[in-house]
Amino acid sequence: MLSGIGWWAIAQFHFMIELHFGVDGLTAIIDAVLSTTMLAALCWLIDLKLRYYIPERSKAAHLLAFCAMITVIWLLLVRWFLPLFVSSSFVQLFYDSLPFRAAFGLLITSFMALLSVLWYTLQDRQEMERRRSEAEALSRDAELNNLRQQLQPHFLFNSLNSINSLIGINPGNARRMVQQLSEFLRGTLKQDQRQWVPFEEELAHLSLYLEIEKVRFGHRLQTEVINESTGLAIPVLLLQPLVENAIKFGLYDTTDDITIRVHARQSEGSLLIEVCNPFDPETSAARKGTGFGLSSVQRRLYLLFARNDLLQTEVQDNIFCTRIKIPQP
Repeated sequence: MLSGIGWWAIAQFHFMIELHFGVDGLTAIIDAVLSTTMLAALCWLIDLKLRYYIPERSKAAHLLAFCAMITVIWLLLVRWFLPLFVSSSFVQLFYDSLPFRAAFGLLITSFMALLSVLWYTLQDRQEMERRRSEAEALSRDAELNNLRQQLQPHFLFNSLNSINSLIGINPGNARRMVQQLSEFLRGTLKQDQRQWVPFEEELAHLSLYLEIEKVRFGHRLQTEVINESTGLAIPVLLLQPLVENAIKFGLYDTTDDITIRVHARQSEGSLLIEVCNPFDPETSAARKGTGFGLSSVQRRLYLLFARNDLLQTEVQDNIFCTRIKIPQP
């Protein structure tokens, strides 16, 4: 863990101490280099051990004992190799300085152990945080995908029932609806692997959905789409459940013709979308407009932006409006 500059500084300190106590320069250099090199090698072993095993806090005494054992090994190795390079008269000075050497070695090895524990603990925490973030992302993506998939089955069943009813009375419209449904489902499959799409592309996909619904409801369903935004994006398949919710709670409880209004504009770098539908207060309560379609949209927006204020509803003069705000990626 210590850099070469750090060990060089330790060797310099060792050398200066020995000069202070009257050791000749050559002997001091040999002792400083040999002792520091061996200490560095043993500290590398400490780092290697702690890379794969970090003791618990309750076992800190074991780590201190391990450092003490490494210090003893270091002293024995220095005592063994030092006479091979310096005069035998220096051995007595080695024994005289043994308490200082032991304290110095224990200090360096303990510092090395502490540094290694902190370093590898930090790395482990970062790795755990990375895995936790990946797991949360996978879970979020799975939930988003599940929400998207839940939007399709009931629409498909309704379309098939409508086709079945049209086969006998209007085969031409039935064939047309089958073709439109096929195009819609093909477009849905193409978008399954995408998180964001240009808003214009989402509108084109919505038009396929509206054509199918217009075959089902005939002249009773009219739509008005106003797009005043350019170059903005939207989470894939987010607009359809808003319009589907408006059709459901605008048409199902009345026999009159209705117009679904979709207005999109840009504001402060965000895409603002408003979907409005009339409703009959005598047969349809406005609160029904907060069914699964809107709850799924609100959940998707929260998963994407961690905000609960991006979807709002309003009732005024028998008109139910849903407004969503989409910050741009």
